[in-house]
Order: sequence, then C-alpha cells, then structure tokens
Amino acid sequence: MPLSISTDAIQEKNKLSSNDPWLLLLEIDYPGETPIRVVWNTEDITWDGETWHAFPVFKLGDMEETKEAEIPAVNLTFFDPGREVIPIVDEHGGGLGSEVWVYVVHSAYLSNTTPEFEQEFEIIEAKIGYDFSINLKLGAENLINRRSPQDRYLKGHCRYKEFKGSLCGYSGSETDCNRTFERCRELGNQARFGGFPGIGKIGYWRTV
Repeated sequence: MPLSISTDAIQEKNKLSSNDPWLLLLEIDYPGETPIRVVWNTEDITWDGETWHAFPVFKLGDMEETKEAEIPAVNLTFFDPGREVIPIVDEHGGGLGSEVWVYVVHSAYLSNTTPEFEQEFEIIEAKIGYDFSINLKLGAENLINRRSPQDRYLKGHCRYKEFKGSLCGYSGSETDCNRTFERCRELGNQARFGGFPGIGKIGYWRTV
C-alpha cells in the first residue's frame, strides 16, 4: 500500500534540493510521566502545540521480521549527553511495555499538525550505554492483544468502568457497585444501566 502524504510534502519530495529537512520525532509515554518528546535535529522545534527537544544523533534500524512469526521489531538508538532522558529511563527500569510513537514531519510545514507518517510501538527491550546512549528495541503493535470482535454487548453486566462517572450518573451515598443490573436497580439507577437486558443471555458481539 503506497504511503499517503500531503501535497506540500509531495512538492518537497520532488525538489532537486532543499534546505528544509524531514524530521523524525519520537514520543515516549512512561506511566505517570510527562511524555518525552525529542526530534532528530540540531535545534528544538514546536509541532502540534508541543516542544520537541533536539537530539542530533539518532540511529534507527530497519524493521526486523522472522519466519517464526515473532512481533516485528526495530532498534532505535539516540544519545543523551546532557542526561535529560536517561534518569527517567533508568527510574522506570527501561519502561518495558510503554508506548512509543514515531512521527515524520517536514520542517517547512510545522503548522501542519498531521504527520506525514506515524507508527505506534512499544518498548520490548531497553539499555543505557556507557557513552550516554539510550538503546530501545521497539516492537510493532501485537494484534493478538487487540480485542476481536471489538465490542460485546451483555445482558446483565454494565459496560461503564467508572462508578459514579459521567456515564453511570449515580450520585447517591453508596460507595460500591458490582456492575450488575440487580445492583443498579437497588440503587435506583436502572435508567442509566450500561448493559442491554433485552438482548438475551449470551450477549451480542459487534465486529465493526
């Protein structure tokens, strides 16, 4: 499937020469931390309302695939001589399982908040080198972890995860709910019940 990019990017791609580079952006989301946002560049940039801090040396490998049907992976290395990122990586033990987003944008069109390319990964291995390098092995999305079918509608079980949340709507004095229709009726909140009492015992699966 061909990569779809903007008209501006096509014009830049077709130029014989240009002083405006393509930029590789990396966003690492560690739980409980402000996302780490870095850019392969010699100076900081502002894109999509956020500041991306310049890291001048990146090494991004090719996507690795094996005949054993393992999750495709790519190796990413960047250097942090100022130790801006290393303490966070170290504190989280590498942050295995944390989300990583890779974006490609063009420096001449940073007002365009839609990236020319984006890909979500997760950290499956992390190492900190003696030379202030951060080495991440990024795994592509594992489709086995994606729910399929996407949604299930149940007869007697509420799908709202937050008791007293905006969807639940209960505002009484009770502090717990087991998310059943019977409990919802005890609380006098059955009009807001997040299940589907009329669809039968086994429920209904929605695939699209």
